[in-house]
Amino acid sequence: MRELRLGLAAVVLVGLVLFPIYWMLVTASVPSHIVLSRQPPLLPSWSDMSFAAFTGVMGRRPIGTWLINSLLVSCASVLLSLVVATLAGYSLSRFRSRAQEASGLMLLVSKMLPGSLIVIPFYIMFANAGLIDNRLALVIANTSVGVPFATWMMKGFFDGIPPDLDAAARIDGCSRLQALLYVVLPAAKPGIAACAVYLFIVAWADFVFARTLVTDPRLWTVTTGLASFVGEHNVDWPGLMAAGTLSMLPVFVLFLLLEPFLVSGLSAGSVK
Repeated sequence: MRELRLGLAAVVLVGLVLFPIYWMLVTASVPSHIVLSRQPPLLPSWSDMSFAAFTGVMGRRPIGTWLINSLLVSCASVLLSLVVATLAGYSLSRFRSRAQEASGLMLLVSKMLPGSLIVIPFYIMFANAGLIDNRLALVIANTSVGVPFATWMMKGFFDGIPPDLDAAARIDGCSRLQALLYVVLPAAKPGIAACAVYLFIVAWADFVFARTLVTDPRLWTVTTGLASFVGEHNVDWPGLMAAGTLSMLPVFVLFLLLEPFLVSGLSAGSVK
């Protein structure tokens, strides 16, 4: 009986989580007047459904360019953020001093600052550096937002790895950096995968920096492109939902690629 209740609770929870995605597909597949009616059907008639919005959005809007721009910015942000967060997390985990504690506290405080508060200083700095309408500006901005929390994530994973591994590697002739690269990082693959997923989502979903620091439509990311479906007097709901559905595909692919590392990390944690 207890297992049945847990199963029902899991089904309800999964349904609540997946319902927005389902409604996006419905909105993209049926005419707008049905979705905007007072009582829109949860299960629309098959005769009312059409996938013309998906083909239409590919022809009318440069969604492929938006996706490529987002992929370039997100991947570069993830790589840069992982390097910084890994080194910073390892430092916070292995070295204990007041300077380390102060640095960790500053990272937490910086994470509390909303993007809308720091976007103006970023705009001024990037304008002076000539980086407006440049993907590098988005990479730096996303890195600054993602690194604080990613650093603490990596610190938590490094705390779970015995320092004796570092000591054994150094006895065998490795330097501190070599011990990190060849001994500690292989053991922290699940943590790196989790950080990569988090950082990718942060960079992929960014709108404030992408809308402020890039004005050239050729450099728009997918979030800025989605905002263009909202007009002054009307909203292209089928096109917006179709483009939004397509924009989620890279995130799903990332989860599929990193899923073995995430699962192995959970399994290792349960064994410990």
